[in-house]
Amino acid sequence: MRLAFVAGLQLLPARQRAVLLLRDVLAFPAAEVATMLDISVAAVKSALQRARATIAEAAPAPDRITEPADPRTRELLEAYMAAWEHADPAAFARVLRADAVLSMVPSGVRADGNTACLALAATAMDGGWRMEAAGANGQPAALAWWHGEPYGVAVLTVAADGIAAVTVFADAALVDRFARPAATGGPGPGRP
Repeated sequence: MRLAFVAGLQLLPARQRAVLLLRDVLAFPAAEVATMLDISVAAVKSALQRARATIAEAAPAPDRITEPADPRTRELLEAYMAAWEHADPAAFARVLRADAVLSMVPSGVRADGNTACLALAATAMDGGWRMEAAGANGQPAALAWWHGEPYGVAVLTVAADGIAAVTVFADAALVDRFARPAATGGPGPGRP
């Protein structure tokens, strides 16, 4: 699944999320979903229509996303990581698009627009961050350690004109899952 789909699921109410997963991911017929959720078939169809519309609205346009191997993508990822490692909100502002979105998972905290993203990020930019480039679901990502402890993974949605979205998965266990093993087979270079 694309990260946009996963992030979009967080925007859906529980019933719409259940219907979308049961119908579009697991391919259950509408009648079976209605029975499972104890709602009418019409309610299933309506919930699915609303869920698809929400997901479509949340997904970035294909022409606004660059591939992880793209030099511009790598440049923006490096600048993003440097801004956090050096506690430099101005550098962070330079890599974000004006309409950028910063989302925190699982807390659900979200900031829309460059100014709101900066306000949210500035409180956490304390110089205690260390990051390592990674990839997640075909998108550039940064593994993050805060004061030497694993923190989580920031997944970037990058466009040619800057970072359109940052989704921070604040789960320390993800750092170990994404860390690259060193050539010797030992711990990855980003491990404390």
